[in-house]
Amino acid sequence: MKWRKTTVTLGLVGVLSIPAAGISAATPAEPTAAQTTAAATCWRASFFGYYCGYDTSNAYTSRGDSGAKVKELQALLIFWGFSVGSSGIDGQFGSATESAVKRFQSSEGITADGIVGPTTWAHLRVYP
Repeated sequence: MKWRKTTVTLGLVGVLSIPAAGISAATPAEPTAAQTTAAATCWRASFFGYYCGYDTSNAYTSRGDSGAKVKELQALLIFWGFSVGSSGIDGQFGSATESAVKRFQSSEGITADGIVGPTTWAHLRVYP
């Protein structure tokens, strides 16, 4: 999950601008593995399906990949109740993520090969 720092200013435009006390807080630290394994925050976009805030592509991904698309995959798997291991949402497609993908694919009745292509993404985005 990425956090953005927001600053709110009060005052007359061009005359005076004073930061509102207590509104601008320090940026929270990234969640720990323990926090990311328990739950993932995802929401349904009517035009797209479920999205967890990391990546909107449905690009092929498999063991050894890393980055935002893997974080999105891991978050969706956790959101639907499939553990991706103790590392949680770490952006690394390792053995635990591959195992979770295979379990998800089996539960959906699609080829359980551990490779996330268009069919698996479609099922992740609209599951259950």
